[in-house]
Amino acid sequence: MNLICEPRREGETAREYAYSMLRENIANLNLEPGCTLNDTNIAAQLGISRTPVREAINQLKGESEIIEIYPQRGMKVALIDINIIRNVRLMRMVLEKEMIRRCCDIACEEDILWMEENVALQHFYHRQKKMQQAVEVDNQLHRKFYELAGFDYVYRSTRGPMIHYDRVRVLESFYDTYLDSIRDHSSMICAVRERNPAEACRLMEQHLDRWLVNERRLRAEYPHYFKKEGMGHEGSQNYAAG
Repeated sequence: MNLICEPRREGETAREYAYSMLRENIANLNLEPGCTLNDTNIAAQLGISRTPVREAINQLKGESEIIEIYPQRGMKVALIDINIIRNVRLMRMVLEKEMIRRCCDIACEEDILWMEENVALQHFYHRQKKMQQAVEVDNQLHRKFYELAGFDYVYRSTRGPMIHYDRVRVLESFYDTYLDSIRDHSSMICAVRERNPAEACRLMEQHLDRWLVNERRLRAEYPHYFKKEGMGHEGSQNYAAG
């Protein structure tokens, strides 16, 4: 288990650093669904003690159930749960259609130019096959919709469960259909520029529905990543090992 680690930011606490590195490595599938976690190993790689690592693990578990803890047996990254993906997709559908609707009234030319530059960067990373960077820039665009609408707090509050959806998007990013998602962004920006909330909302719904097109293919190609439907959750306790 080798983490992809970035330098610790100035003023960042050990717990915050452990949280951000664990979340990033889970979201980008470096820590694969179903893999076992070892807090001693993680602490050593991050250069911090085990306590902030345990705190970060409990935070991730509490806000998203992305980590499963089994008393006396250890812990692991949760498998991809289709039911959770469907729940998160519904949440995004409700929120992001409203955000982009508001953007149609609020966005100025400077905002729209920022969005267009963002999409150009998505195309660049896609052509370079740097899919992790493409997905990160994609996330920045969606956050921009929330910020412009005045609901950045809502975005930050929902980032916990969004990690489940992020993992699927990373898998999808290697398919040809990911280019269609980037084109969706261009079309949505055009609708915002034209002050057309109905079209912007329609395009957002189309965009968030693209996961349904790839669901069967993903489950066939990565069966070991997905939880079998009907299975319950075993890991329900916080991590408090010494």
